[in-house]
Amino acid sequence: MKININSKILFIIFNIISLCSLFLLLYKNIPFVFSNSFYEFVYNSDYFINYTSGLIKRGLDGQIIYHITLLTGFSPVNILRVMYLTFFVILSGIVVNIWLRSKVSLYFIISPFLFIFPFVYFPLFHIAKDMEVLILSYIVLFLFINKKSKWLLNIVLSIGILVHEEIFIFLFFPLLLLHLFYLSEGRFLENIKSFCITLFPSAALFLLMILKYNGLSNNINIIIDSWKTHSSYLQNVSFNSGLFDGKPRLINETIYAPYNILGFGLLIIINFIFITSGIYLYSRRHFIVLFVISALQILPTIILCFMASDFGRWFYIPNVLILFSMFLLRNKEQSQNFNWWSIDLILKRYNTMAPLAIGFFYIFGGMPYIGFNIYRYFYSNPLSIIFNWVK
Repeated sequence: MKININSKILFIIFNIISLCSLFLLLYKNIPFVFSNSFYEFVYNSDYFINYTSGLIKRGLDGQIIYHITLLTGFSPVNILRVMYLTFFVILSGIVVNIWLRSKVSLYFIISPFLFIFPFVYFPLFHIAKDMEVLILSYIVLFLFINKKSKWLLNIVLSIGILVHEEIFIFLFFPLLLLHLFYLSEGRFLENIKSFCITLFPSAALFLLMILKYNGLSNNINIIIDSWKTHSSYLQNVSFNSGLFDGKPRLINETIYAPYNILGFGLLIIINFIFITSGIYLYSRRHFIVLFVISALQILPTIILCFMASDFGRWFYIPNVLILFSMFLLRNKEQSQNFNWWSIDLILKRYNTMAPLAIGFFYIFGGMPYIGFNIYRYFYSNPLSIIFNWVK
């Protein structure tokens, strides 16, 4: 597929818009990490779940912070600040490396559906563990695609599960498809069997954490009490609804108007078209497999949207995993062909629409962080960011 001169000029303009948006968001939000506002936001953070009440999901980071606090006397909030900055630098390095060593355009990477999103919701986003989860996910994908030690793979993935179980949920389909079409040969059932054997330790830990160590309401007071003597800012630390009481924040608690349902459906379609158009433009050789992975990732996205109200995150994380996969597969060849009767039709459609679709949704697209309120969709739109700054 050839991209004409006008398209190239348009993409250069998009790159400039992305850089301007990123600069404005950095200028606005980076001081937050060093300000007192950082203390005010940690009252509600998964980072302070620890193991003082026993083994519990998402408690690894909190336990590390807790031990460092006991050993050094440092403020747990300042320890989190250092961890957060460390994760930010590492993830930024990964993203810059992808940009410099691949053909992926800057505007695709810094788009409403990828890395503009976390900067727009910076104060809220830092509460979550997504930067750490994405770093660990990149390591897992690197180890898996390059056929490194299976034990090391399971160790890193297990650490990720102890950090946040979302890592296994969103890596399952990418790892499965990559195994079937890049890392194995022979019969389908044998390949499935070898995949299950490879991930068995991590899968067993995942099931244990969500079924046995999900946490109960009486864990909350023990964990809160463990922090009270170490920071005045953690006297009233709270945790997300549904984390300890087994009652997920259902989607029907936040949807109160039909147009919000419409917004959710449109976001699924728009996000899918944008990401798969990017795959077609920048990872053509691997398009079909990554297209199928993107389609399968819709399932965990919808399920998690029905369980927790951080809706934008459930789109953002699988999008970034697709970007990582595009980069790590750039020099790889498929070991198995994807035989699908409609492949030629799909390729023909994307050959026609990909540049137009990715440009259109870059200009008019966006993602909300919480809820399906249709007006929130434009918060992560780059033109909206610049316009709001100018006015």
